[in-house]
Amino acid sequence: MGAAPGSSSDNPETGSSPRGAFVNQKGRSDKVLSQWSLPAFILPLVLGLWSVGIGSAEELLYDPDVVLVMKDKVFHVIKEAQSENTLPNPAFSLPVGRDLVVLLRNEDNVAHEFVSPLLMKVEDLQLSGRATLVYTHTAVGVRVEPRDSVLLRFDIPDAGFDRFHFWCNIHGKLLDDTMRGEIFILDATPSSQ
Repeated sequence: MGAAPGSSSDNPETGSSPRGAFVNQKGRSDKVLSQWSLPAFILPLVLGLWSVGIGSAEELLYDPDVVLVMKDKVFHVIKEAQSENTLPNPAFSLPVGRDLVVLLRNEDNVAHEFVSPLLMKVEDLQLSGRATLVYTHTAVGVRVEPRDSVLLRFDIPDAGFDRFHFWCNIHGKLLDDTMRGEIFILDATPSSQ
């Protein structure tokens, strides 16, 4: 049984089809893409790029002062490590009064955290990348998901201390755990001696 004249059907000559858009030009019908096809493709692409961690372009924009890699449930200081470190855990130094950038890169298959009392004292803490803020009674930090990177950017005022510990709040809570380290704060003013 056929459709009644004037009703909507899949007839290309009438130009009304729920399955596609047809264009009538001088007795011809051509199928064209819907006007929503391009936005439907671009929107998930843009959202997908926005939701991933920091990209290499942002890593190049801010040359990190320290690169800290979390791998095999151990912190590895890749850039700005203390050359004469006699401590069993990794250590690095940061100068006071400068805009500092620390890159945290998780190369493990589990989430890790970078937590330190130093981050409670910094001014203007900025995060780039996908991270979760972590708060304890004595420290602040970020949780970095597996295979993600996060840039921390901040200023250190006169912190009042010259040494801070850092740890993974998941795998480094105890003093003899492997995911612990130290940050040394360097005074920017030369000594008068």
